Amino acid sequence: MKRFYQGTLYDSDNAELIDDYESDYPVNDFNYFKEGLYRTPEGKFFLYGKGNAASKYAERIEGNGAWAGGYDLIPLSTEEAKKWYEENLERVYRDQDITGAYETYCELFKHKGDNEK
Repeated sequence: MKRFYQGTLYDSDNAELIDDYESDYPVNDFNYFKEGLYRTPEGKFFLYGKGNAASKYAERIEGNGAWAGGYDLIPLSTEEAKKWYEENLERVYRDQDITGAYETYCELFKHKGDNEK
């Protein structure tokens, strides 16, 4: 997905996927969603997510008011990306060795200033 925001092109196909999170709901559940934290070649962060009709990515269908699955690309500041990573760190890696996740966290967020969206 591509989106222009404040003069910057965010493109999930040409950005580095830092990590992703898949909800605990089954794929066929209305609440299911999956989202990923990305970094552009310029170092800017964004979240790209997709979800079903009752997820946070749901979109209202024009005309009848029903909800359908949807997607969104959300630019994030470094601080917002750090917060997402911290909040999802345990869930993303609950069944894996967390050492690599911590190393990634340090590489991305330790001793860095806050970039604008």
